[in-house]
Amino acid sequence: MECACNCGGTTAGGDFLPGHDQRLRADLERRVGGIINLRMLVEAAEHFVEGSVGSYQFNGMVKELLRETDRRP
Repeated sequence: MECACNCGGTTAGGDFLPGHDQRLRADLERRVGGIINLRMLVEAAEHFVEGSVGSYQFNGMVKELLRETDRRP
């Protein structure tokens, strides 16, 4: 199988080459602005799926979160 971190490597049957799951996690954290923002993104998605926020509000939450990430040095 191809490694799920998109490195192009081939695994021996699992989803990731050794350590590449952490590589993916670190990359996702970096892209969203840290582990707290990643938690906020997941929580926003959960609220959307539960129906406690609509698509317009969810889109606004995600846009604001990612806008904050763009403003960071």
